[in-house]
Amino acid sequence: MSNPSPAFQAMKRALFEQLSAIPRGKIVMLDQMAVAMNIPPRHVAYMVSQLSEAEREMVPWHRLVPSGCTFPTESKRSPRQIEQLRLLAHEGVANLLAHVIPPPFDYSTVFWADEGL
Repeated sequence: MSNPSPAFQAMKRALFEQLSAIPRGKIVMLDQMAVAMNIPPRHVAYMVSQLSEAEREMVPWHRLVPSGCTFPTESKRSPRQIEQLRLLAHEGVANLLAHVIPPPFDYSTVFWADEGL
């Protein structure tokens, strides 16, 4: 993305804030994050999927898991999903549902198009 809009930049900053506040050993489901951020789940998923290597090192992106804590079967997992599950296991997260918390911050009343204007 060459020149992200001010709204996209504000959403990404908020997502970084959310991810950074998820404690070690805890996870947030993507659909819950989307509700808390007042954006469609596909937008949250897109932003996370587009994180650069440097950004992925800055925030614990692996603590945001698919809705329902469901991953594809082992043979169908992408390299990033394999890495995510490895990082979660390293934090002691085995039974995903037992580690779910709500998103740290509530942006549900934010209308992102107004941000930065």
